Parts: sequence; C-alpha cells; structure tokens
Amino acid sequence: MSDQNQDINDPTRDEELKKNNAKNMEPLVEERTKILIESEEKLRAILTGIGDLITVQNKNFDIIWVNQPIIDLYGDVIGKKCYEVYKRSTEPCSDCYIETVFNEGKMLFAERPIVMPNGKLRHNLLSSSPVRDAEGNIVAMLEIVKDITDRKQLEEDLKRKTVELEALNKELESFSYSVSHDLRAPLRSIDGFSQALLEDYAENLNTQGKDYLQRVRIATQRMAEIIDALLELSRVIRSEIRLKQVDLSEMAQKIVTELQERQPERQVNFTITPGLIVTGDSRLLQLVLENLLGNAWKFTGKQQHAKIEFGVTKPKGKRVYFVRDNGAGFDKAYADKLFSAFRRLHSADEFSGIGIGLATVKRIIHRHGGRVWAEGEVGKGATFFFTL
Repeated sequence: MSDQNQDINDPTRDEELKKNNAKNMEPLVEERTKILIESEEKLRAILTGIGDLITVQNKNFDIIWVNQPIIDLYGDVIGKKCYEVYKRSTEPCSDCYIETVFNEGKMLFAERPIVMPNGKLRHNLLSSSPVRDAEGNIVAMLEIVKDITDRKQLEEDLKRKTVELEALNKELESFSYSVSHDLRAPLRSIDGFSQALLEDYAENLNTQGKDYLQRVRIATQRMAEIIDALLELSRVIRSEIRLKQVDLSEMAQKIVTELQERQPERQVNFTITPGLIVTGDSRLLQLVLENLLGNAWKFTGKQQHAKIEFGVTKPKGKRVYFVRDNGAGFDKAYADKLFSAFRRLHSADEFSGIGIGLATVKRIIHRHGGRVWAEGEVGKGATFFFTL
C-alpha cells in the first residue's frame, strides 16, 4: 500500500503528465489560434470591402478600431476622439447618441453632413449599433458612415423635375381648355353655315358647289373628332392612377357584347380567356381593351370568317396579355410607328379612324409600368401584346 501511495504522489510523475497533456494540447491550440486569425482576417476583409467608413468607439468617444477606408481618408485615428476626426472639434457633438446606444442598447440612424478631409461637404447616413461581450454587456459602439450624397442629389433632381412636370401639366391643362373652347366654336360655325348653305340655298348651287360644301363639313367634323381624341389623350396623361383589382376577362366580354350589339349582322368568333385578374386603373384599362378589341373588330370587317382572341401567354414566367385577330394586318416594317399619334397604315376610305387609339394604349400601359408591342403581316392579321 505504501508503494502505491508513493507512486500516486510522485512529483516526477505529475510533471510528466503535465508535459504530456501540454504536448497533446499544442496541435489543438495551434488549430484554434489559426481559425481565430483567419476569422479575424476574413472579418477585416469584409469590413474593408464594404467601402463605407466603419469605426468602433468606446463610451468616452475614443476610436478603438477602424477599417481601411477610414485610414485612407483620415490616416491613423486610433485613440483619437470621434468628434476630433469628423467635426474637427474639441467637444462632443450636441446631437451625439453614443450615450443613448450604451444606455438603451438599440441601433440608431441619422443623416448628417460631414466635411471630408478634402474640404468637400458630403451627406452621410450614420448607423450606430451596440457591441456586446460574451456576457451581453455593451462594451463599444459600431458606427457605419455611408455616403448618400449622390442619392440626395437624385432626390433633389426628382423634386425639381416633379415641380417642372406639375408646371407642364398646368400648361397642358390650359392648352386643353383652349382647344376645347377656342377651336370648337369656329368649327361649329363653319359646319353650321355650310349646312345652312346646303339646305337654304340648294337651288342656287350646282353639283360641284354642293360637293365643296359637303367636303368642308366632313373636314370640320373630322377636325372635331381629332380635338376630342387629343383631349382624351391629354386626360390619359394627366389623370391620377387609382389601382385596384380588375377582371380583364369580364371587361373584355362586356366590350365584345357591345360591339356585337352595334353590328348584329356580323358573325365574329370571339375567344376570351377567363379569370385574367390584374392590378390597375379600371377606367384606363377599359380604354386599352376598347381600343385593341375595337381595332380587331374594325380590321376584321372584310373577313368572312373573322376571329378575335383575348388571352395571355407566360414567356419566362411573366404574364403577357394579347389581342389577336385574322384581319387586314400590317407591314411589320412599320410596327414601331403604330403607336404614334395620327399614324395610320390604312387609308380613311379603307378603314375609318383618326389614328389616336394605339397612342392612347401605349401611354396607359407605360403609366402602369408595362410595355406594348405588335406583330402582324399584311392580309394575315395582327397581334397586340402588353404587360402590366
């Protein structure tokens, strides 16, 4: 028993055990140290790569860590007060919130102008977050300074353009009023007196004279239609967008029913995909479908077996709505001109209209953040596509 006790309490044996344990721990310590160094290097690389100015400050306003962009701008600032670096001041900023971060432990944001080392004033967004130790105590504050000068400039430009746009809208409204009142009156007079001449002095006019007066009436009436179309286009541009859910399928069906009631003698095969629900301005989208379906109805007028389809495709998962017909079609070389005001690819004698409908469609679709385009071939119909 005495030998065993002597062996257990042998100081030499204890020392050997300690050495063996230390030797066995060395690889583990080296590995953990390597991981910590790599983690710190990765963290530094990430914080430096962000590009924003990043500092860590203690409660006494001392800068205790910075990333490379800070060093590039201000040099070695470790140990300096934050207000000395940013504000070139000897006193803390009156609106500083370091104490708030330490006391309340929450992230804070603020926008502040800062004079950079080159003397230029830049607008910055400051975000300050508490840094906690393993026990959850706040030991420092992490501050990120993001330069938002370009964004502020864009905001100012947007405000200026908004003011300019409002002024232009007022001018357009004034112009619309002038068109509506100042031009309509003389047109009505021309048309009215022409009609009076045809009715009251018919016996004094020869065939050619009557023809001339009839042409004057047709021209004035067409001008009145153009004025109405311009006013409608103006309202589309200026009107406020009111978004809500719209059933395009139901809307299209009502438009088709009205077209058939106007010309019951026509036999047209309509296909409407059900359940096409979108978010948009119902009044404006009504104009889109009225114009597209109305055009399809008009340009299939000479087809014995007319077909008109309203549906949707989903290329690359995005919904694209379309109105397709087998009517007169158009030369695809002029597809990009279809949506310009008063651009017509068919004569007025062949198909009625003044060429404002598709221009209206384009502006409405653009106001909904979508786009519109067309495909067609002469004599083989046309398809008009749009997104929302």
